[in-house]
Amino acid sequence: MVRFESKDKRNRVVLFLSIATSIVLMNFFLLGALLSNMYAGEASYTMVDIVSGCIFVFFITMIISLSLWPKAMDWLESREKTKKTVK
Repeated sequence: MVRFESKDKRNRVVLFLSIATSIVLMNFFLLGALLSNMYAGEASYTMVDIVSGCIFVFFITMIISLSLWPKAMDWLESREKTKKTVK
């Protein structure tokens, strides 16, 4: 199922997956901050707080996902190899 021919292609896939993961999690943070501002009687967060929080969440999730996605890919590849050897 998961097969990566070259290391260069794998590095590119990890980068794109990390960016996509960071953008999705940043959008969750943004949605939560905007909803809490909307439902509070007065503004809980300023726009500067929200923007800086989004940037912070993006970079932190980028760092974490860049370390986790290669391990997940190795796990998927080893799982696929064991399925082929069992059959």
